[in-house]
Amino acid sequence: MDLTVDLRGKVGLVTGAGGQIGGACALALARCGADLALNDVRADALDAICAQVTALGRRALPLLGDSADHAAVQAMGRRALDEMGGVFVFMNVAGQSQPKHIVDMTEAEWDRTQAANVKSLFNWCQALLPSMLAGPGGRIVGLSSVSGKQGGDLNSVSRAAYAAAKGGVMGFVRGLAREAAPKVTVNAICPGLVINPRTQKLLEERPQMLEQYLAGRAGTGADIAKALLYFVAADWVTGEVTDVNGGYYID
Repeated sequence: MDLTVDLRGKVGLVTGAGGQIGGACALALARCGADLALNDVRADALDAICAQVTALGRRALPLLGDSADHAAVQAMGRRALDEMGGVFVFMNVAGQSQPKHIVDMTEAEWDRTQAANVKSLFNWCQALLPSMLAGPGGRIVGLSSVSGKQGGDLNSVSRAAYAAAKGGVMGFVRGLAREAAPKVTVNAICPGLVINPRTQKLLEERPQMLEQYLAGRAGTGADIAKALLYFVAADWVTGEVTDVNGGYYID
């Protein structure tokens, strides 16, 4: 990482921390000095990222649970605040793709897509925002997607349901930025295609997809982590939705 901010003595909380984006964001915050509460639904992935954070000399509190479950999040949030102290940086990476055509989806699949991507952010903000507002403030960053802007992509893993969910993240952070001001900034990152096992397979099947990226490559978790550190440092930026997509989509 070539972008740093001093987070010594501060605590970060990252959901979806066992994945490529969440893991990169967690490690970036740890390298800046933050202790971390880390959430994921996969115990093995959560244990792995906690080990990497502790290897950097930072404290890591594992929070195993579903970010779409309101009661579970309130319990995890209380535990994080009780054991780690006030959370200064909250990064919500938890979510899931939805490649199904809208006419082929069940109602449960629609509901799960919205819950995983939008309700998860609501759940954690309800758990953490009161302490941020009562304390010295903080930073909230939600993970949206270029799909929320362009309506998904029939050639990838995102269609209308996913686009609706990620569009909801953008609207939520813009509204919450007004409610949380001036003590807490609230922003969102809109990635393009980021490499993980699923998207790597997709690229192997459709290598022509990279022709749409001006940067000539797909993204990495580290690309998203750099944007997170910008929002942590930028205390005069709130309600912003920033594209990190290698020039795939420009608005």
